[in-house]
Amino acid sequence: MDNDDVLPPVAWKQIADQLRDDPEAVSRSERVALLTGQTEAWGSPSDECVAVLELLARDPKWEVRREVAEILSQLPEALFSPLASTLTQDQNHYVRKAAERALDRRRRGEKNALARSKKSGELAAEYDSMERLYGSLPTRKARRIVEKHFDMLVGGTVHNMRGLLTPIKHNAEELVALAKSGSIDKRKLGQHASSIVTRLADLEQFLDDMRAYAQPLPTQRRRERLIDLVREASDAARAYFEATGYDSAAIELRFNVPTSLSVEVARHQVLSVFTNLLRNAFEAFRPIRDEVGPFWISVSATLDIDRAHILIEDNGVGFGEDDLRQIREFIPGHKTMKHDGTGFGLPTARRYIEGHGGSLDIDSQVQAGTKVRIVLPIESTGEPAE
Repeated sequence: MDNDDVLPPVAWKQIADQLRDDPEAVSRSERVALLTGQTEAWGSPSDECVAVLELLARDPKWEVRREVAEILSQLPEALFSPLASTLTQDQNHYVRKAAERALDRRRRGEKNALARSKKSGELAAEYDSMERLYGSLPTRKARRIVEKHFDMLVGGTVHNMRGLLTPIKHNAEELVALAKSGSIDKRKLGQHASSIVTRLADLEQFLDDMRAYAQPLPTQRRRERLIDLVREASDAARAYFEATGYDSAAIELRFNVPTSLSVEVARHQVLSVFTNLLRNAFEAFRPIRDEVGPFWISVSATLDIDRAHILIEDNGVGFGEDDLRQIREFIPGHKTMKHDGTGFGLPTARRYIEGHGGSLDIDSQVQAGTKVRIVLPIESTGEPAE
């Protein structure tokens, strides 16, 4: 039986009759193929198909019962519940585990669907509320701005992912060509495989950055010494820079942060902001690493009544007005032609800082360096996370 065959209803009936008479009248491989090759049938199975599934859920071979468990989450509720109840109590460990995984997938799917429905409803309610408060014209304009921002986000994301996937595809095609040629060139094989691994790591980083940007902002905050956050972030940024093959010894770190200055923050988010900004500062020295210094990165902070003013500054390569104009839009997924990265770092940093009731701005000049100014309230604003 071909896994790709889609059996008509009469075939399901014949198979059900065969299995009732003798559970092994159909070979084990064919019974497994029935389950793995009929994905379109499980969403709305016919009565004959249901009969086969119920018989295979009691199959004498645990491998067959496990395959039934693997497709549980695809089944309609009326069939899912009794089969899940049976298979989660199966005597075989692998069958039980497969059924438990299917239950987890089902629960996660229902939870995600509920969350999407809730968020969709919340967004519609936000628009309705805005229209009642400010009128239909400002609401329509706000909606257009949101839609434009979304279009730019999707466009930048697709562009970046295509840029990562194109060389992976090329290297994979080269590996296929090498395999067909019959002559194994170990040097070329290693080059293509290494390139694929590198690009996949870049793709993984891109997805991690997307996820970080989309993370909900926590409402729970605790008091942290600012100097501790800065030092931990600088250590992480320096280690990352050196792990990419660059020597950071020539770059001086200057801290001018009062040891008594503390802020009430969600630690992980603010530490992520400082680490990302300091990584950018280190990387600003890559293009000029062969020049004569001094090279330095400075972090300073001052207190203004109830707000901390933080300046992260470097004398690295900097960037021009056109790049600066694009960067200041803080659109995730967009990056300048002259700078590496995924395009999510600064937008995520700004989102996290604004989520704390603060602000983030950036200034830069070519061959003069970059300044990032952050303002953070000393006390938590108590605002709910967006």
